[in-house]
Order: sequence, then structure tokens, then C-alpha cells
Amino acid sequence: MFTKIIYTFFFLVAISFSAQSKTGIDFQAKNLDEAKKLAQQENKLIFIDLYTTWCGPCKLMKKNTFPNPELGEFFNKNFISLYIDAEKEGTELAKKFKIVNYPSFLFLDQNGELVQYEYGYYNTTQFLNVGQSVLKKKSANKETPTLDEVKGKMVGETISNFTAKDQFNKNFSLSAEKKKTVLVFIRGQWCPYCNKYIESLQNLAPELQSKNARLVIISPEKPEFIEKTISKTKTSYSVLYDENYKIAELFDVLYTPEKKTIDFYEKHLGDDFKKSRSDESGRLPVSATYILDENQKIIWRHFNPDYKERASLEDILKQL
Repeated sequence: MFTKIIYTFFFLVAISFSAQSKTGIDFQAKNLDEAKKLAQQENKLIFIDLYTTWCGPCKLMKKNTFPNPELGEFFNKNFISLYIDAEKEGTELAKKFKIVNYPSFLFLDQNGELVQYEYGYYNTTQFLNVGQSVLKKKSANKETPTLDEVKGKMVGETISNFTAKDQFNKNFSLSAEKKKTVLVFIRGQWCPYCNKYIESLQNLAPELQSKNARLVIISPEKPEFIEKTISKTKTSYSVLYDENYKIAELFDVLYTPEKKTIDFYEKHLGDDFKKSRSDESGRLPVSATYILDENQKIIWRHFNPDYKERASLEDILKQL
């Protein structure tokens, strides 16, 4: 009996240790080419910790900073992270970026181009600020098309997997859907045309179920504003928060309105427009509707820059 208790104790300790070891930044065993491919698929940046075995601050970062759960949640959501020995597999990287200090932190875009460089020891708060500054810099440097320029992904194109949380705080993953998926982009709860359209979409629910299809609404607004969408429309569909506009960018529906339009919205809507999204850039998605097959391939779309024009329920059903 005593032996059984001992075994049970060590088993629980092992489980606890395993759970703890999975917190913090998830460093992946990939080379840079593999990381670039994955970053493109998941619409993320690349973070590389370039270290040496003799570097004291490198060891402290690994022990004290990288395991932090809050830091891990942020980096795992926005970066593909690599842990590379500068004196072994990382010699070419060290040479390319002229690294002389350790640890060195390389923040790269999806093509492997340098976005930001840092080095030295950081505590968790400091390093979280570094990661956030990299993300903001990348967003600021990226040119978003105007409404006249944005074209949207076309029929026949395949969409990379994306994940997002819905109003129930559940994770949605496109690749996990083994059925046709109808994706509807809205501008926000402040848009009366969006709310009216969402209400009308509820009439599709029985037909969607019979055709083994799922409808998902994509909103650029934060969860507290999505709650207003739910309250106004009484929808039972999943409403996903498109944090940092990643889904809109994947579908190529994101645009920057003219300054006079942004000024008009800010004047009449206040914080409901300015503070509701990931940033205050004023960017919005075209109110497009896409239907994807089981392999994430676009089989139909309704794309009209005029936010008053939406896909008809009849047209959606014809494509399912």
C-alpha cells in the first residue's frame, strides 16, 4: 500500500512538472526556413533567441524570463520562437547579423528580414514590452490598402489555418472544421447594417445544419464590444475576435478608410469606434462573405466595397 502511494506521488509530481514545463515561450525545434514557412501559414513574426552555452545572462533568461505564462501567451500567439546556439547551428545567423553580444534577440518578418534587434538580460515585464513594440512597429510599417485598392482573396485560393476566440472564450481553428464554412466579416456593433444582416442570417441556421455547414462571424472588435453585437442581434452563431486584424489580412479584406471617413466615425461614435479594436488606426474589413470547402479552399465569395451591399441568403444557400 505504501509503495503504491509513493508511485502515485511521483506520478502526480511528474504530471505537475510536465504541465509547468509547457508554460512560457514555446521554442520550436525548427530551422529558419521551416520557421518562415510556418510564420507565413499562421500569419506570425519570428523570434530567435541566439545564445551561447557560456553566457550567464542567456541562462538567466532561460530560467527566469522565458517560462513566464503571460509572456508565453503573448509570444506564442504572435511569434514562431526559435532557441538557437550561436556557436553551433546559429553560426551563419551570427555572421549575417554581425552578432557580438549575447544573448541576442532577432525579431524577423515572415521572409526572414530583420524587424528589430535587442540583446542582454530582460525581466518578464521588460521583454513583454519589447515583444509588443515589435508587433506595433510591424503593424505601423505595413501599408494597408485603401477601399479602392483592396481586392480580397479570390475563388480557388486556399486559406492558411487561423485560430481565434469566440464570445464563449472557446478557440476556433479553421483546420479543425471538417465541413463547409461560411465566413462573414462585419465592421462592428456600431454598424446598423451589420447588425441587421446578422439578424437575417439567423434564418439560415436550419438549412446550415441540414447541409453540414457552419457559419462564423468575424469581428475586429474586442470581446466587450462583441458582447454588444450579441445583445443587439441575439445571434447564436460564433462571433470571433479578429485580434490585430489577422483574419482580415489573410482574406485580403482589410483597408484603411479615408481620413474624413475616420474623422466622421470618431466624431459620431467616439470610443465605440476608436477604442473598440486592436489599435486606433481606423482600419476596417470589407463586409465580405466567403464560403470555404472542407480543405479550406474558397468556393464562393461576395465581395463588395459598399458596406450596404451584403450576400443574399439565397445565394449563400445555393453554394452549399
